[in-house]
Amino acid sequence: MRTIPLAVLALSAALAVTGCATKKDFYAMGGSRADGTVDMAYDFRQFEKPVVNVDQAKTIAKSKCRVWGYQDAEMFGGKRQQCHQIDGWGNCVAGQVTIQFQCIGSGDSGSAISTYAPAPNSAPAAAPGSLSRETWKQQQIDQLNRETGLSYEEYQRRYREIVGQ
Repeated sequence: MRTIPLAVLALSAALAVTGCATKKDFYAMGGSRADGTVDMAYDFRQFEKPVVNVDQAKTIAKSKCRVWGYQDAEMFGGKRQQCHQIDGWGNCVAGQVTIQFQCIGSGDSGSAISTYAPAPNSAPAAAPGSLSRETWKQQQIDQLNRETGLSYEEYQRRYREIVGQ
């Protein structure tokens, strides 16, 4: 009779130590338009066994690169793990894993696909007040795309201001 409770306790302890498989989704958490890099990340907690889909991260990174005028993205540099919370024994109980992607196929080489092209028959420089709302937006987006040195967050903030999101 006493062996059953001990067996249940041992099984419970073994399950608690091994952790649970947990599906994790990537999100864009940084990058550099000038460097053509996008940082993709997921968060983890103690006892989790993250199950990740790197293809999901590549798809998101590729879409961010295309906004900047690049054609594709590829993973480079491996994974970086950062611990945000440590318990009393020095174990990481919460953190973040980051994978960096390099944008490839830049607009300078002529092989990139630009998401934002000027509208046909739009005048490059028209008198103030004579532009349609869409033409003005397109000119502002084109000007934003020519700027260099903006962080990903700053680029997104300015883009949203232009398109009114």
